[in-house]
Amino acid sequence: MFEFMRKPISLKNPSLYLIPVCVWLTVLTGSIRGQEEQGQKIDFAKNIQPILRASCYSCHGQDAQEGGLRLDNRARALVGGDNGKAIVPGDVDKGLLLTLIKGADEDLGRMPPEGEGTPLTENQITLIENWIAQGASWPDSADIAIASNHWSFQTLEQPELPPVKQQDWIKTPIDQFVLARLEEKGITPSARASRSTLIRRVYLDLLGLLPSAQEVEEYLNDQRIDAYQQMVERALKSPHYGERWGRHWLDLARYADSDGYEKDRARPHAWRYRDWVINSLNADMPFDQFTIAQIAGDMLAEASVSDRVASGFHRNTLHNTEGGTDREEDRVKKTVDRTNTFGTVWLGLTVGCAQCHSHKYDPISHREYYQLYSFFNSINEQDVSAPTLAESASYESQKKQHDQAHEKLVAARVKYEAEQLPAALEKWLEVDANLVYQWRPMDVTAIQGKHAATFKTLEDGSILAEGENVRSDIYTIDGRAQKLTGIRLEVLPDDRLPKKGPGRAENGNFVLTDVKILARKADSEDEFQPLNIGSALADFSQSNWEIAKAINEDLADGWAVSPEIGKRHVAVFQLEEPIALEGGVEFRVILNQQYETGTAHNLGRFRLSHADFDGVLALEGTPAEVLGAIQAETRNEQQTNTLLSYYKQLDEAYQQLVSAEKEHADKAPAMPGTKAQSVVELATPREAHIHLRGNFLTKGEKVETKGLDVLPGVATEGDSLTRLDLAHWTVSPDNPLTARVTVNRVWQRYFGRGIVETSDDFGVQGAEPTHP
Repeated sequence: MFEFMRKPISLKNPSLYLIPVCVWLTVLTGSIRGQEEQGQKIDFAKNIQPILRASCYSCHGQDAQEGGLRLDNRARALVGGDNGKAIVPGDVDKGLLLTLIKGADEDLGRMPPEGEGTPLTENQITLIENWIAQGASWPDSADIAIASNHWSFQTLEQPELPPVKQQDWIKTPIDQFVLARLEEKGITPSARASRSTLIRRVYLDLLGLLPSAQEVEEYLNDQRIDAYQQMVERALKSPHYGERWGRHWLDLARYADSDGYEKDRARPHAWRYRDWVINSLNADMPFDQFTIAQIAGDMLAEASVSDRVASGFHRNTLHNTEGGTDREEDRVKKTVDRTNTFGTVWLGLTVGCAQCHSHKYDPISHREYYQLYSFFNSINEQDVSAPTLAESASYESQKKQHDQAHEKLVAARVKYEAEQLPAALEKWLEVDANLVYQWRPMDVTAIQGKHAATFKTLEDGSILAEGENVRSDIYTIDGRAQKLTGIRLEVLPDDRLPKKGPGRAENGNFVLTDVKILARKADSEDEFQPLNIGSALADFSQSNWEIAKAINEDLADGWAVSPEIGKRHVAVFQLEEPIALEGGVEFRVILNQQYETGTAHNLGRFRLSHADFDGVLALEGTPAEVLGAIQAETRNEQQTNTLLSYYKQLDEAYQQLVSAEKEHADKAPAMPGTKAQSVVELATPREAHIHLRGNFLTKGEKVETKGLDVLPGVATEGDSLTRLDLAHWTVSPDNPLTARVTVNRVWQRYFGRGIVETSDDFGVQGAEPTHP
C-alpha cells in the first residue's frame, strides 16, 4: 500500500495521491484506536508528537510560545503556561490542554484558534486524553531541547580574521575586520591623525576634558616608540577617568541622589555607591569582580565594607515615602525594577516585557520572568557603616595614638593593684574595717493603708499593694530595731503592675510626696515621736520631682521616677541623730502619696530596710560576703579577692587612677559616622509566584529560582540557587550575553554607535551586529 511513496510525486495532478494518503491516515488512526482499546501503552513519539507538531507547534513551539506555553519541550510542557498547568500526568481532570483542544471553556475558546490550524478530531483528542491518563510518558529521545538560533544566544567563539590586502595598516586584530569592510566597499582608510589630534581624542574619550598645554607639549616632544601608549597610560591614571566613565555606568545603574515620587527626599548616603563606582574604575577593578560585588557583594564570604557599598546598586530604585503607601507594593515594584535592570545592564534583553505576559518576540515566558525575579525577591534594604578610605586612615591614626596613651594609664593602675593595693587593704582592715555595715531587712510588725488597699508580703520581703487603688493613699508600716540611723526604700518592678510598675498609676509611675519616720520605746504604750530626717538620696529622680522634695513638708511636690519605669529604684532617708533606746526601738514609717492630679499614683511594690551605722549611709550597704571575709579568722583566696574588689571602691588613690583611665577612654576617637545604602539577604527566602497580568495581588503558581531557559543554566554549590550564584553565572564563560553587551557599550561610547546599534536590546527585535 506504500508503493506509491517510492515513486516521484507529480505536482501537476496531486489528486491522484489524495486517496491513498487518506486511506493510510484512516488505517493509522484505526490502528492507534485499536491499540488503546486493547490497553496498549500509547507511544508519544509515534502517536502524540505528530499531532502536537501539526496543530500546536506553530504557536507553542520554538519560535513562539503564546500564553507562555511551550509544547515541544517536556519540562516546559509539564510546567505549563501563564494560566497554569497544561498537562497533569495521570489526571485528565486537571490541566488546561484538554480543556482547550476540546473547546470546553467558552471564555478560553478552542485551540488551535480559527485561522491558525485545523481543530483536532475526536480521535486525536481521545488519544491525547488517554496518553495523559496513562501518565503522559515522554521519552528523552522525543524531547526537543530549548534553544534559539538567534545570534546573541550562541556560544562565544573566536572568529576567523578576514583576509585583507593592506596588511601594513593592521595594528590589532580589530583593525583587520574594519579594513576588510572598507576594502569591500572600496574605501581607503583615513590617514593617521596628527599627535595633537590624537591626544585631544584620547583625553576627551577617557576624561571628558581637553589636555593641558603642558600635557600636549610633553606628548609632542616625546620621541619614544611607545609615546602614544605612554600618553594613554598617563590619561588613564587621572582620577577624572573614573568620573568620566563612572557617569556611563551610573546611568545604567539608575543612580540618583533622591528617592523620586512626590516626596523625592534626599538620599544622604547615596554618594558612597557613586564614589565606589568611580574608585573601582580608577583602580582598574576586573569587570567580573565589578559585577559580582554589585549584584551580590553583601553575600560574599566575609563581605568587606566595599562589597556592601557595591551592593547598594540595588538601592538605586525609586523609593516611595508618601503617606498611605502599601509597603509590600513598593517592595514588589523595587524587585521588578531590580529584575528589569539586571536584564538590561548585563543581558541586554527587554526582560521587563515578560512581567505581565510572555515576551512577544524573545524566548522569555511569563513564568521565566518570575523565576529570574525570585533571585531578587529576598532582598531587604539596610544602611551600613561605610567610612571612606581617608576617614578610616584618619581614625586608625588617631586611635593608635589614643591607645598608646591609654596603655600607660592602664599600666599605672595595674602596677598600683599589684604593688600598693594589698598593703593599703591590710591597713584598712586594721584601722577602718569597723566602718562596714549592712542594710537590714525591716521586720514589719504592722502595715495599713488610708483607703482600701491590701498588702501582700512576698518571699523576698517586699510588699505588694493590691485591692482598690484610691488616689492619695497613705501607707503606714511599723517595725523594730535595736538602733536606728536611717531607712532605705526600694521601689520594685512587678509584672502584675501597669507597665511593670513600680507604681500603680496607668503609666507605672508613683508620687511619694512626704516621708515621715516616728519612734518610741519598744513594747511601751508611749506615743510615737517624729524623728528629723537629715538627708535624702536616690539613684534616680524624675525631672522636677527630686527625692529631696519627699522631705520638704510640701505636699504639692514629691519624688517620682518617670521615664525610668519598670525598673528598681532606691532611696535612702538618714536621720539627723541616731536613736537607740533600752529594750529596743519601735519605729513607724509613713509614706504619703498625696496626688490630686489625674489618676492615683500610689506605690505598687516596695521593700523597706534599716541601718544602725553611724557614718554616712549609701544606697547599698556592705555585701554579706564582704562582712564574712572581714570576720573570718583565716581567709581563703576567694575571700581575699572579695575584699580586694570591695576595697578598690574605697581606696582614693586607686579610684583616681580608675577615673583617669575612664576619662581618657571616654575621649577615644569616634568611628566615622559615614554610612552607605546597602542590602541584606533574608535567612529564609520569600516564596515567589507568577503575578498574573503583572498584578502582585493576583498570584499564580509558585515558581522556582532559576534563570532563562534559552540560556545556559545557573549552577549552585549549595542546596538552592541564590543571588550570588546568579552573579557568578553572569560573568561566567557559559553566559553568551554579558561579554557581548558590555563590550558593545564600550564601543558605543568610543565611536558613537555600537557594533549592535540597539545596545539595550540584543533580542530578536534588536539590530544585527555590523561585525564580524
